[in-house]
Amino acid sequence: MEKSSAKNNVKQALTIDTVLGSEGTLSELVDGYAARQAQIDMAYEVSDLINNNETLLAEAGTGTGKTFAYLVPALLSGKKVIVSTATKTLQEQLVQKDLPILFKACQITGKARLLKGRDNYVCPQRLELTETVEQHSKQDWKKLSDIRDWVDNKTISGDKGELETVSETDPIWRKVCARMEFCQAAECNQESGCFYPKVKLKATESQVLVVNHHLFCADLSLREQGFGELLPDADVYIFDEAHQLPDIAAQFLGFSISRAQLEELIRDIKQAQKVEAPESKKISDLASLLDEQTKLISDSLGKWEKRWTWNQLQEEKVFNVAMKRFTDSLSVLIDELKLVVERGKQLAAVHKRCQDLLAQFKDWLTSQSENKIRWIESSQARFKFNLTPLSVASPFSRQREQIGGAWLFTSATLSVRNNFEYFAKRLGLDNAKTCNWKSPFNYQKQGVVYHPIGLPEPRDSEYTKVLLRAAWPLLKASKGRAFLLFTSHKAMQEAKAILERHWDGKLLVQGDLPKLTLLQRFKTTENAILLGTSSFWEGVDVKGDDLKLVIIDRIPFAPPDDPIVQAREAYLKEKGLNGFAHFQLPEAVIAMKQGSGRLIRDVTDSGVLMLCDPRLSSKGYGNTIKQSLPDFPWVYDAQAAIDKLS
Repeated sequence: MEKSSAKNNVKQALTIDTVLGSEGTLSELVDGYAARQAQIDMAYEVSDLINNNETLLAEAGTGTGKTFAYLVPALLSGKKVIVSTATKTLQEQLVQKDLPILFKACQITGKARLLKGRDNYVCPQRLELTETVEQHSKQDWKKLSDIRDWVDNKTISGDKGELETVSETDPIWRKVCARMEFCQAAECNQESGCFYPKVKLKATESQVLVVNHHLFCADLSLREQGFGELLPDADVYIFDEAHQLPDIAAQFLGFSISRAQLEELIRDIKQAQKVEAPESKKISDLASLLDEQTKLISDSLGKWEKRWTWNQLQEEKVFNVAMKRFTDSLSVLIDELKLVVERGKQLAAVHKRCQDLLAQFKDWLTSQSENKIRWIESSQARFKFNLTPLSVASPFSRQREQIGGAWLFTSATLSVRNNFEYFAKRLGLDNAKTCNWKSPFNYQKQGVVYHPIGLPEPRDSEYTKVLLRAAWPLLKASKGRAFLLFTSHKAMQEAKAILERHWDGKLLVQGDLPKLTLLQRFKTTENAILLGTSSFWEGVDVKGDDLKLVIIDRIPFAPPDDPIVQAREAYLKEKGLNGFAHFQLPEAVIAMKQGSGRLIRDVTDSGVLMLCDPRLSSKGYGNTIKQSLPDFPWVYDAQAAIDKLS
């Protein structure tokens, strides 16, 4: 009877308590719902943030329920909200699960929409063009047939996420998606059958728009360049998984050019010439010459995996000659394309792409910006040119002030020993308010950290072998059900080679299968061990008895010979700061917190976190890392860890 009365009162005046409280509307909609004080406290902080148009950095430990903590006050405010996340998993959870429930709980009839980048939507014009003017293999014709059937009979949004038979990385999808450089804006609108304008209009009309950090940062980059925007304006901006935002912003406020992009452009030029200017054979010949110059650039960089700094590249005479010939060839090709640019849409598109590409290469070759570093990553005939800003604080802060509104940045890993300074400085958020809510999990009872004594230094050639020897009794005791997280692909492959000879159960290795497939098999296979690198350190949620043991091989310091690491440390040194203390260590702490967070995902979970790196005990900075991790008891005897697994 009391519950019914409370429900009637809610209709008169909804508050955070009457939604999230123990007798709130959510308790009637969600089976087994339990109010969490930290969640309610965070929701009130977010409400104040929204009312006062402030900026808040909020670290909420695993299990706090931060998603509801920011969505409820955002919905109750009645304001337009953009939520940006780092992973598709969280995006889909928000739109398909969380927001529909919360609209009911908050008694709101508004809409939530998911908006992705243009490449995720099919372009009917490009699909028709690809079907009618190109030659394809039998397999590609089958994929095109699947796409055509999907477009004509099944999809409303044109979102690639609905189409399971064609991969988003398939070259065929690249030929039919709504990429910006092919968009004929003057001829394509809502009425023309194009999906993207309709999706954008719905996004504009929604109360809550869910995007990812890549799309938000692409919008930020366009605004910074004065080229308009991709996203509608909002009153409230929420960034979940915010710890990834600075690095993603750096990608979009700089640029990269890969060999694959160049090869795709060359193919498209030849196709455009063949269809729209068949008599202009010179264009195809110039495209072939550009392809040869591309191969010479690759040859000049060698076959082995390497990251080149600008200083190293300046000493490579063969590389510099190859670059000069490439840019000269590209300039000649642009001039030839200009003569026929009016002949068709494909020619106009490749001409514009060539112009943009030449401008980027010239920028890369001549950049004098102290804030941007030029570097190349190359391996096995692949390469990627990168121009990366060392700091995005100024442009990010500038655009945030121009856009206005309330801004929330939240994650389980924003601070180092409860200090938010490192994250705040990276995005120019020095004056933001900060709050920290600890996880409700009882780490003292639910798990232990096992730190084996006597392991060699990580640089020792036998390190991975010795580490696995120390881990072997735990792997046997847990019957698999273990994640082995590595800081490098080399170490992961070395561990794979060793375990293949000794482990009787199933070995699942990153790269052998898609990530979601690996996780599903891990959950459903007995005696399974999963080996992964960086992409498995975060955003992976395995609850219950399926995961009992997480092993981390090393402190995840970035390689000291990495061009970005070297440039950032030099940049900090010029400012009188220590590169290790103000960059390397905070980055490692945040990554360690993410990796350690894989073990306990629910109040009933239990298990062992094995941290192997002896530097956690032998180096002074080890304490900084320890004090930032969940407060598990630490044990140094294998039997004590095995007892926790039994």
